[in-house]
Amino acid sequence: MKKFFGYLLLIVSILIITVVSVPFNNISQWGFELPFLTTYELLIKAIIGGFSIVLGVVFFFVSNKQYKEDGSATNCARNLAVIPMFTYSIAAMTYTGFLALQLYRYFITTQIQLFLFIGSIGIVLALFVIGYILIMEYKKTSSLGRLIRSLILFASVLATAAFSYVHLVSRVGDNYPSIGTSKAIFAIPFLIVAITGYLILGNLIYKKASENEEIEKELQGSNSKEKSSAIVSKEQPITTKENIDPTDIVFADVAVDPEFSKMASVNNQPNSIEYYIEKPKMFKPLNPTFDELVAYVRELPQVVTKLDDDRVTFYVDRKPFLVLMNFGNYYRMAFKYDLEQGIRLIIKYPTISKNKSTKDELWFKANNYGDIPKEVIYSIVKTAHNNFSN
Repeated sequence: MKKFFGYLLLIVSILIITVVSVPFNNISQWGFELPFLTTYELLIKAIIGGFSIVLGVVFFFVSNKQYKEDGSATNCARNLAVIPMFTYSIAAMTYTGFLALQLYRYFITTQIQLFLFIGSIGIVLALFVIGYILIMEYKKTSSLGRLIRSLILFASVLATAAFSYVHLVSRVGDNYPSIGTSKAIFAIPFLIVAITGYLILGNLIYKKASENEEIEKELQGSNSKEKSSAIVSKEQPITTKENIDPTDIVFADVAVDPEFSKMASVNNQPNSIEYYIEKPKMFKPLNPTFDELVAYVRELPQVVTKLDDDRVTFYVDRKPFLVLMNFGNYYRMAFKYDLEQGIRLIIKYPTISKNKSTKDELWFKANNYGDIPKEVIYSIVKTAHNNFSN
């Protein structure tokens, strides 16, 4: 629901801000009378600029909070932090460029006026070029990086607004009511389509670059460490047929309960060595098998698979939501889950427990010895993916 309202706010803000690109010198040419728009045009557009800055400031802090908690800001927070200010700068220079062109065509046919038109369009193109750094890299950069990007966009709002105002007062002047602006209304849908397409294309490029960067890091890590890991594509098969002795895993994983060291009296200690030994597990046929489960997860939308020597980790938007480890007769799942749902699983299935090795309260683990139903396994995976894929 928060995501829905976030994107609704973004859409409404873009619609409002793109209005800045339209001159209000002759509102009646579009079939309605709103004289106050012409009278208070500069004030209205200044308020819209302030609105874009307020959104940027508010969601700058929201993005910082998300980065501290999750290591990345969401797309929605990122967009609301930078897109309104970016859109305002584009709209202000589109407004100036249109007026400069009309002024050059019908009133002031000088090279200076032509250069003002070319300069306005050049600034728009430059904003689109540097926008990739300002927008797409906003999610993963540090707090300082986001602050610098926000300040640059803040400065661009002030600079483009000032440029438009100076051009309007010093160059357009008394010619403003006479300039034909009937076609300027098409700037609104044009900018909406252009900015939407720019965001879609930029996100695709950024996602591809991030995947390549992750692969390079994994390859570098495999050369410097004994353990190797790599991001694998959906087309690359993953099969694991190794049968590991479960007793080895028990000795490797079981840690001494710190409560034992607090027993002051010998009489209070357990009198049987069996208390400290994990009971052997009764293995049943696995359904689904480890390979079937891996194949199922890899078919989920936007899943990226990282293959290590001893485990398979699955990510959505570079955030892990599931880790699988194969021990032959059984396999282990570590999954990120809703806290209340996870507690219900722990109550119902004794082989599911809280994953104590992570500080995050939302991570759980399950050892499937064949006793967890197939539909429950798939439900856990699908719910973990749905809950934490945004």
